[in-house]
Amino acid sequence: MLRVCHVIASINARTGGPAVSVTRLAAAEAKLGASCSLWTQEYPDLGSPESAPRVRIVSSKTSAFSRRLRGLSLKGRSDLFELGAEVDLVHNHGLWMFPNLYARQAAERRGVPLVISPRGMLESWALRRSRWKKRLAWQAFERGNLRRAALFHATAPTEAMAIRQLGFKQPIAVVGNGVEIPDLRAAPGRELIVRRFPELGGKRWLLFLSRLHPVKGIEELIHCWSQLHRQFSDWHLIIAGPSFGDYGSDLKDLVRANDLEHRVTFTGMLENDLREAALANADLFVLPSHSESFGLAVAEAFAFGVPVVTTRKTPWSEIVGRRCGWWVDDNAKSLGVALTEAMSLEPGMLKEMGTRGRDWMTADYSWDQIARRLLETYNWVLGGGERPEWVTGS
Repeated sequence: MLRVCHVIASINARTGGPAVSVTRLAAAEAKLGASCSLWTQEYPDLGSPESAPRVRIVSSKTSAFSRRLRGLSLKGRSDLFELGAEVDLVHNHGLWMFPNLYARQAAERRGVPLVISPRGMLESWALRRSRWKKRLAWQAFERGNLRRAALFHATAPTEAMAIRQLGFKQPIAVVGNGVEIPDLRAAPGRELIVRRFPELGGKRWLLFLSRLHPVKGIEELIHCWSQLHRQFSDWHLIIAGPSFGDYGSDLKDLVRANDLEHRVTFTGMLENDLREAALANADLFVLPSHSESFGLAVAEAFAFGVPVVTTRKTPWSEIVGRRCGWWVDDNAKSLGVALTEAMSLEPGMLKEMGTRGRDWMTADYSWDQIARRLLETYNWVLGGGERPEWVTGS
């Protein structure tokens, strides 16, 4: 039985997509027969932790000191070393945090391969954020972590390219994230959302659902909406998701400055049935990101049968050929043109597009398929079998 230890700084719900994708991956691998463990740190102020059935989760407590110093914790490192004492491979997710250093150290202590998933953190936009902190981390440990990797896992070809541009020559497995395919017959109805936000009643929904972070292009979306909302009086913009620091307040100020309070609803983070109700009843989904290694929110929208407008800074180029959405340049003009075209379509046409997107997710992005690919990749790294077709490089 293959024994895999996954490492991620946090799986608390408000930390973003990797908290979901990593726990789902570990659970899917365990379902297929691997012995999976997952080490993480507790950040209780960032929501409840994601679950992972059949996976042994060790969550080390963090002090205020540890949280301020990017997860620095000798106790956490000790917990990870203990968990990793009997594994065949360590799979680290994310960069720039001390837990990522501990993953490398755990692999070295055990003498096993280290797989690294950057999770978008080597994209050029991400590297420009908090640049001086990342330079310190690069010199202190991150360059050594990346050099030690036996293999990189990229969720899209664009992420693999970013790895290569930094000079790393190890093999790269290009395997996307998976997505849960919901039973739409059991999905919650519109009324669940409308009861909480009555202004949404009788409107068509333009939904943004992701972290409220500058990389997501929400400011551009609001500026576009300020130009379009009079033309589309039957539509309402929903901005759903947890805020990155005070950024959510800045966005609300922008909405007020554009006199859009009656046409935009900030829901905060939606969980469980509320999240499903938003996705299942949206007419159109928009993710105008400036950078995405995968864009899990796009996959989730398609899984619920909702067509998508997103930018060329996300890896979803197949949207156009599959006729399930719009893949546009990363600027407000292109975004406005796409939204105008999309919101001008009849509901039935949008629904047909969403159905094609859902069929695509079912065929290519089920968690079972993604987990099988990564397990095959792990076995190849450990010396078994032929190189998988999705692995590139020496």
